Amino acid sequence: MPRIVTGACFVFLLGGAAYAAEDKAGAQKCTERLMQAEALVYGKIKTKALNEQKAEEITERLDEADALCTEGEYRKANAMLDRVKKMIAKASDKTPDKAKE
Repeated sequence: MPRIVTGACFVFLLGGAAYAAEDKAGAQKCTERLMQAEALVYGKIKTKALNEQKAEEITERLDEADALCTEGEYRKANAMLDRVKKMIAKASDKTPDKAKE
């Protein structure tokens, strides 16, 4: 019986380590995507490619994605970051300079 218990404990320990490695990789990828999106947003804000209202709305979504990354909700965070990129593209197409053309 002790041998079975020891074996089961070993399996759980290895499983936990594998899960932790996957979790760390997910966190790193989520953080990288978040940083890329933030850089894109702030670049658009700096060049005035986003109006103040849209910039605020997009920044709120970035905050939500950041919270989701922190909570380990990587799929939801990635979906939110995809929405942010679409919002940026849509808002950039409607800038006053483009409207004049």
